[in-house]
Amino acid sequence: MLLLAVLAALGPAAKTAALTNADLRLDEHLAGLRTPALTLVAKAATLVAQAAVGAVIAVVVPAILWLLRRRRDALLTACLMIGALGIAYVAKTLVAEHRPPKRLWVIPPDNAMSFPSGHATVAAAVAIILGLLVRGRLRPLALTVGVMFAGVVAFARMYLGVHYLLDVVGGCLAAVSAALLVSGFYDLPRIRSGLEDVGTPAAGRHHAGRAARVPTNRPG
Repeated sequence: MLLLAVLAALGPAAKTAALTNADLRLDEHLAGLRTPALTLVAKAATLVAQAAVGAVIAVVVPAILWLLRRRRDALLTACLMIGALGIAYVAKTLVAEHRPPKRLWVIPPDNAMSFPSGHATVAAAVAIILGLLVRGRLRPLALTVGVMFAGVVAFARMYLGVHYLLDVVGGCLAAVSAALLVSGFYDLPRIRSGLEDVGTPAAGRHHAGRAARVPTNRPG
């Protein structure tokens, strides 16, 4: 809730003249760094982090996890991605910040509103999901890859001239806020108990139920 409050305050702040001018100067500086190779990488990062990709992840990844009997992870992944996209959409609609000047655009933006960045939201949500799903010794590597991916996408959106710095910061806040809200909700005792039942195969639940009902024969 605290991060949501920060996100709510950051939106109006991003529309002030002082912060807009500072963000604009950064975008203009990045525009001076453009090269064909770097622009190609930035376009690719934008392509794989669009909202449609986030929607696909919210459906396909949970379906695979459900088939693998990782049902708690499946529900967590779906709720996290959908929650992040929902928070970003509501903030984008309420703040209604304009995009950077058209002269800086390398590609046309997907809509007229700039804060927060939907692409940064998807990328940050992917980074968090990787950290939650990958366990064991591979988790640090997964977290590193996820953070790098989110950083590249955030940089790409500013480099391409379609977002300000505060836009991508807001996108990351939307994803982290969603992750904390979903995790907190899942930690409620009644919800946690229900998720444990969901994660247990039906045969196992039936056996456990029978074992609980069968009295123990004790001598004497």
